[in-house]
Amino acid sequence: MGKSQTIRTVVEMLTANHPDATIEHNYTTKVDTRVVLTINGWKIGIESQGDPHRGRLINGSLDLFVNLGCDVIVCATRTYGATVNAVNALQGFDIHWFEQQERSQPYEQILRSLTMARQIVENVEAIRSAKPALARAMSATA
Repeated sequence: MGKSQTIRTVVEMLTANHPDATIEHNYTTKVDTRVVLTINGWKIGIESQGDPHRGRLINGSLDLFVNLGCDVIVCATRTYGATVNAVNALQGFDIHWFEQQERSQPYEQILRSLTMARQIVENVEAIRSAKPALARAMSATA
């Protein structure tokens, strides 16, 4: 619950932190977003749709991000099942999992999504700073 909002917030934070970022790919609906950002030569693929019944992550986004040469991939998944299996099957990426706890009150969900988005952005920035441009890392959130 709240995965898409968290990932959309990650995109907003990264583009606010890096106004010079370029967008190579952008597919956004009312609910979900798939984007490839380039920040100082680093490509970051971001997918918010992580529910297996809709299948976009499994049936295209991960392949798109790999084919475009993304250094970091941030995606939503559930905590089990087909989307997790698809992420775990990626070759050449270090995987960092972040798990959001479900909250029942709307204000708790908003705060939880914001906190998680900050944590993911900090992790992406740390990976980007620590590794040379040719290294790849994978960051995923469930």
